[in-house]
Amino acid sequence: GAPAALKGPWFDRFDVTEAVRKWDRGAGGGGFFVKACPRWNPEGTCLDVTYEGKAEEVPPQVTGVKALHRAGQTFITFTEAGPLDGDGKLTWGRYKRLLADAKDPLVYCIYAHDKPITAASISSAKLLARVKPLSAYNVNARNREYLIGQAMTKSDEMGELAKHYNGEISRWHMDSLRMDRYPLRRFAIDEKAGPLPPGTGLYVHQPSKAGKRYYAVVSRRGGVENARDISAANTVGPVSEAVGPGAPVRQGKGLWGPHFDWPGTRWVYVQWCAPPLSPRPNMYFNWSVLVPPGAGDADTPVLPGMQSSAKVPAELYFHRGGYSYAQPGGKMLLDSIQIAPHDYPASSWYGFNDAWGTLKSFRRGTVSNHTQRRIIAFLEWAKRAFPIDPDQVIASGSDGAAALALNFPDMFAYVRVTGFDRSGVLDPKAEGRYAAVWGLKSPEITDDRGRPSWRWAYLDELALAQTEDLPLFTCLGASWGVDKGYAKGDGRFYRAMLKANQPLIACWGWNGARNLGPVSKYTGRWWGHRLSRNVPVPAVSNSTRDHGKEQSGLAGGGYNWKDVKDTPKSFRITLTGGKGTFDFTPRRLRRFEIRPSEKVRWSAESLPGSRRGKDQKLPEPQSGVVTANARGVVVVKGLSYGDNVGGLVITLTRSK
Repeated sequence: GAPAALKGPWFDRFDVTEAVRKWDRGAGGGGFFVKACPRWNPEGTCLDVTYEGKAEEVPPQVTGVKALHRAGQTFITFTEAGPLDGDGKLTWGRYKRLLADAKDPLVYCIYAHDKPITAASISSAKLLARVKPLSAYNVNARNREYLIGQAMTKSDEMGELAKHYNGEISRWHMDSLRMDRYPLRRFAIDEKAGPLPPGTGLYVHQPSKAGKRYYAVVSRRGGVENARDISAANTVGPVSEAVGPGAPVRQGKGLWGPHFDWPGTRWVYVQWCAPPLSPRPNMYFNWSVLVPPGAGDADTPVLPGMQSSAKVPAELYFHRGGYSYAQPGGKMLLDSIQIAPHDYPASSWYGFNDAWGTLKSFRRGTVSNHTQRRIIAFLEWAKRAFPIDPDQVIASGSDGAAALALNFPDMFAYVRVTGFDRSGVLDPKAEGRYAAVWGLKSPEITDDRGRPSWRWAYLDELALAQTEDLPLFTCLGASWGVDKGYAKGDGRFYRAMLKANQPLIACWGWNGARNLGPVSKYTGRWWGHRLSRNVPVPAVSNSTRDHGKEQSGLAGGGYNWKDVKDTPKSFRITLTGGKGTFDFTPRRLRRFEIRPSEKVRWSAESLPGSRRGKDQKLPEPQSGVVTANARGVVVVKGLSYGDNVGGLVITLTRSK
């Protein structure tokens, strides 16, 4: 017969209805041929048959079914029949033991219909999901940072954190034995009501169209559903629903300390997602949001000199591998709102193959940027929920921060790369990590834009393909795709940014951190600039100042700038730095809009420097006409910055 088709949206079972109907009509014996199914468990496979009739022995029914709709999501809660959690005080270890010890536990089936659900109509209702027990516990919230804080407060043994040459904490991970002590919280779906009561089940549905719906929850055990006992206790509706991305729900206060932390209050939020923000329905993700004093949070009083509820910058923090959302390892600004997502289940900050977690073949799946989309969705919500200056959003981290800014450049003021991942997609030893969520690196597996062989994660290709102005990338350390060899720092990403004439300043080597310079935690300024999304920035390429010495390396020229003037008729900027030649491209022009193929007149005049002698003449002014490319971008090539000058004033005007 024909191959059996997988049944969505979970794609965890095959629809064999037609085959069973043929058997019932006497067309051959009953059986299925499994040609290939990696990691198949034959003993755990059953034939699930729905038939019409009156059931005699059914499992106990759920009660207390309720539905709350908000921002495009319907939160369905119910009281489990024979709950496992008792007083509700669970650790991760106890949670696992309860599920392991439960013999044939109840499973809860969630049904939806466009009319009231009864014992007679449930057969025509849509099965949304089967929910396991203890579904109201936020098991993905566990994190290494909690374990570190507990060990700093009271370790299990003297010198514990110094074991293995201070590497003991690197052995603690989401499923390590030590994580068994992590205390689990129950979800809050209404922050005013607090956590759900013990014994509560939860499923979050995201409807694809607006309207009124009815829901029912029925218990199931050993393949038998209690579709007989349908009443007001386990049904709800009508529920008026809208279409939307949902809104994160505050769960309570997050980690702090134990000995130091940034001023303010750190809150934990949960974001429930469905496609396209996640590969499957009813997925949830944890976040932390650190709200500084005076940023609209009643729990954090205003600091002296700050205005209450003033618009403040936001730092989007991408955690390192093995760490989490719970307590970011650094923060740049005192007055910023710090937003930290959790890449768990790990997607390498991009997304998943839609075959992930299903019976579908990865070779037939498509990779989508679910993670990037859900981060952008959370950020858009945060800009409405908090007093965030939308022009002052900063991406901080490694490959994940860079990739998000390359794909969504207009969201960010600038990017602070704290070090690229040397064991990224180019490292053959790390391929297993990526293959687990994307599939094998193969021309057969593409993303939803048709890019094969993991090219969606190649930062150099993303930079070259981008047609919009990118934010300024300030990068510490060696390039993504670094050149091989001792003390090398240049590499594929830095060269791509310079080739694309996009704004970059990268420093590496012994003096890299000093040369790149910190962001002032008090003023938010870097090199004297409060970088903003709506302020032009220079892009310098082909600079003779770029170098790759052992003690220090530089890409992007390292020129500072000042006196920016952006008008409809002209653009002016003064670059300051050292002697050299370079190409110059103005980026993020807001008022001096350049049309494709437009001719632009340019000039560059040197300012006198403080160390220039009385008899020394300034370099001759430079000028010319340049034609914009098809995207309205101009590149002024071969500019010369003289010795001991105080600056180079570059002016662009429209050519008559």
